[in-house]
Amino acid sequence: MAAKVLIVDDVAENRKLLASILQKNADCDIMMAKSGQDVIELFENRTDNLPDLILLDIMMPVMSGIQVAQYLNDNKLLQEIPIIFVTGLGDVDNIVKAFKVGGVDYITKPFNKAELIARVNTHLKLKRVLNELEVKNSLLQNSEIHLIHLVEEKTKKVNNLTVALITALENANIYNDIDTGNHIKRVSAYSVLLAENYGCSLDFIKKIKVYSPLHDIGKVGIPDNILKKKGKYSEDEYEKMKEHVVIGFKILDSPEIDAMAKNIALYHHEKWDGSGYIEGLKSESIPLEARIVALADVYDALMNQRIYKEAYTKEKTERIIKTDSGLHFDPKIVDIFIEQKNRFYEISKQYSD
Repeated sequence: MAAKVLIVDDVAENRKLLASILQKNADCDIMMAKSGQDVIELFENRTDNLPDLILLDIMMPVMSGIQVAQYLNDNKLLQEIPIIFVTGLGDVDNIVKAFKVGGVDYITKPFNKAELIARVNTHLKLKRVLNELEVKNSLLQNSEIHLIHLVEEKTKKVNNLTVALITALENANIYNDIDTGNHIKRVSAYSVLLAENYGCSLDFIKKIKVYSPLHDIGKVGIPDNILKKKGKYSEDEYEKMKEHVVIGFKILDSPEIDAMAKNIALYHHEKWDGSGYIEGLKSESIPLEARIVALADVYDALMNQRIYKEAYTKEKTERIIKTDSGLHFDPKIVDIFIEQKNRFYEISKQYSD
């Protein structure tokens, strides 16, 4: 049975464009509404055959998409329907609000066809998994012999859902930034290597693997003329660029999101000697996960070409990191890097652009 997608947008052309793309590229039936009031009337007369996914425009007259989402979130029958918000580029405040009222993802106008299809298909697949899980839960809830199996299965599904949603946020960053997806793969692998050799717990290692790719998610809120500038920033531009750590924290600032993800986003530009930003933290007052990601991120930036610089050699990169031991980086983490420098280089080549 095809999934059902509800498109909510006050502009008829936008509704038609979204419907046309999805009908040709996703296994789904389309429902449409032109306003928040239409959505309320639709659900007041419907208790079954609900949509599996909602594409919801934020900027609508009378009743905004945020208000529509709040209405859905307040209704137990409707709050499980995933919402992908549709918004304009740079609409950071509304993006943050969208996640707070239950949004699972967002796409920006003008639509990128490939991105739209990928995001919709991802969340439809997740919804199918959750629906299947609910059915299994219903069948097994009266059977104590299956209790352990059910708990294990639910935990696995929730973990998979968490990873999928984080991947969606990573993708938002990739589409807005000039760095490739391999950058976040490398940073994740470097961070795991450092955490393992630091002696971190298995739980810490699993988390940093998942959350380290979100370190620069706040760049979605930095204007393109700054983010993609060739050459050195002016003082004002540098101050604006610094804001990406705060924007990233705001996007992730939800009780349901692990503190490690927030710490990485907010503190990965702090420095061991206190000269970093945004709070000027020093030494061990900087969360360990942020200290680890700081070195992983810098190593990758040095080793790879950026719009503002050529790639450095392996030897030059290693010299810079050694020199910054006790200044930019935690000395213990630098020591681990020196011991594992060959493995770092192997990872850089394994996920080369």
